[in-house]
Amino acid sequence: MNKLGKRLAVMGLCACMGAASLTGCSGSPAKVTVATLDGEDIKLDLYTFMVRFNQAQFQGGPYASLFGDDMFNTDLAGDGTTYGETFKQGILENIEQMLLLEKHASEYNVALTDEEKASLTKAAEDFIAANDKTVLDEMCATQEVVERAMTLYAVQSKMQQAIYNQADTNVSDEEAAQKTVNYVFLSTAGTEKDEEGNTIDLTDEQKAEVKDKAQRILDAAKESQDLEAAAKAEDDSLSMISSSYGTDNGNLKEEVKTAAETLEDGQFADEPVEAETGYYVLQMKTTFDKDATETRKETIVQQRKADKFEEVTAAWKEEAEFTVNDKKVAKLDFFDTFTLKPTEASTEAPTEAPAAETETESGTEAATEAQTAGEDTTEENTTEVASESESAAKAEETEDTSEAAETEAQNSTETEASTEA
Repeated sequence: MNKLGKRLAVMGLCACMGAASLTGCSGSPAKVTVATLDGEDIKLDLYTFMVRFNQAQFQGGPYASLFGDDMFNTDLAGDGTTYGETFKQGILENIEQMLLLEKHASEYNVALTDEEKASLTKAAEDFIAANDKTVLDEMCATQEVVERAMTLYAVQSKMQQAIYNQADTNVSDEEAAQKTVNYVFLSTAGTEKDEEGNTIDLTDEQKAEVKDKAQRILDAAKESQDLEAAAKAEDDSLSMISSSYGTDNGNLKEEVKTAAETLEDGQFADEPVEAETGYYVLQMKTTFDKDATETRKETIVQQRKADKFEEVTAAWKEEAEFTVNDKKVAKLDFFDTFTLKPTEASTEAPTEAPAAETETESGTEAATEAQTAGEDTTEENTTEVASESESAAKAEETEDTSEAAETEAQNSTETEASTEA
């Protein structure tokens, strides 16, 4: 069995029902239209299943511990709208996108094979068998509905990759070129507060002491050619930070970038670089960091893929007519709690259920599950189409780490500056 079949087959769904009566699939949901795309009706049963399935991933994941089980009825953004309303809108937008991708699949020679279709059918059967009838009824989860949802996710995944393949993947060294600098940051921001809670700025004399400290580190580093050791010898709380950057990326202050542009490999700045919040003892590690440049190329390629996907799907949405029955959508509430749990067969499957990550990604994680089509894609599709693959995330990790390290260094240096004061 392929990846989707395994994971769905071992996932049971546990629903902790509230006191309210179950209304998710009352009446004839297969006959109720919640939205229409170019004349094609989106029925309440399919919409309800997608909402509940994604709700379960949220309520069984880290978001529940952060925001509580009632997160869907809470105004998390503080804009007067509950997260549940935003969540439902995200599901609708994702269904719209999936139907458009399915509609245009033949243009990209995308189709599910008989084997893939059989696998989806089996996955849906296993899902139905693994869950209690009461829960299935509340989710509108029939064999037909579950299989249809999984089919849409599978087509979405294959179409995403097909569109990605149209993106330009050629990135020159010049476009992606990355430099890497080493620096030690000493803060001139005050750390003490007055009676009203306002931060007390350092005096000019105190700031001069910080600059002198930076100069001592610079002098020692020039002599030893070891910036890290020079910083530690002066103040054990200080750390050297390495940061890569290019013409359009990186977290370095402009003052630091400007100073770095005059340096050659291994060269130190003549004096501490002054910025608004402190001083930088700066060294150019390399004016062309090969590894960082290759990582940046991957980031650029992934962004191009995301941009291409957005370009294509946005054009389709512009031409399509999509209408929503707001009254029907509004009736779907979040008074019951759903959580995914593994069954006894979970030893063959990943231990962590996938979870949507943002208010516009609510319907997309199952698309990652739907890799039945043999497409080994790692990128997650979103209704905003702004995701990056794992390789792109790695590219940004160095920058984020540098920024976090700078913050830590700033905090420790601020304490030192305050002590000296």
